[in-house]
Amino acid sequence: MRLLDPRNGPDFDLPPCPGARAYVIASTPRSGSTLLARMLWDHGGCGAPKEYLNPMQLRDWEVRFGSPVSRRLHGLLHGPAAGVAGRGHWPDARVDAHLARVRARRSSGGWFGLKLHAHHHARFFAHRTVEDALGPVTWIRIRRHDRLAQAVSWELALQTGRWVAEQRPWRVPIYDRRRITARLVDLDAAEAGWDALLAGREVHEVVYEELAADPAREARRTLDFLGVPRSPLPAPSLRPMGDPNRLAWVERYRTG
Repeated sequence: MRLLDPRNGPDFDLPPCPGARAYVIASTPRSGSTLLARMLWDHGGCGAPKEYLNPMQLRDWEVRFGSPVSRRLHGLLHGPAAGVAGRGHWPDARVDAHLARVRARRSSGGWFGLKLHAHHHARFFAHRTVEDALGPVTWIRIRRHDRLAQAVSWELALQTGRWVAEQRPWRVPIYDRRRITARLVDLDAAEAGWDALLAGREVHEVVYEELAADPAREARRTLDFLGVPRSPLPAPSLRPMGDPNRLAWVERYRTG
């Protein structure tokens, strides 16, 4: 069955890497986490970090490795309908099995990386810790200073289904001040949640604005934090989104 994200296919699986340690990129939507994760993946020395608990990823990995019934049902999910993947009750054992099958195929250099938005953390780790599922975790946190621009970018992605430049939009977005305000409230809550969870831990911090200005520098800083031997970094394989609505919507919101 067709995968929605080709990078979830076997062509991108990595050789077995038993005993790989885990790191988590603690993030919020439109914070630059996809760019950072892709650069770490393209480096080749610290696994293939990705948002493996979001609906599209759950859908594709169920299509690959779920039961026959689950494979058929998830294979029917396309476009906006893919957003229902992962809903309902997922027992801890099922979450662990999903992460284990990903970890077995997406680890390298002794590392497995998981990008985790705050709302996915709340969804899948409401009654236990990430460490309960992955063992000891090294934490990386990425955040964006311009939260309004982040909220606008998130709302645009939600309306259009376009999260990276390669995706085609589902529909033309419509400006809605109330929805942007709701995204700001969501971001404030998410960042507060990460503040509470990561208090007292050793955390490597990445700032979106600094990553956007110099992706290679921020990727190297992160690799150094993980203790990954330095080697040349490829150019970023993600193209900038370049959505003309973003700046216009930010200005419209600011001017009321």
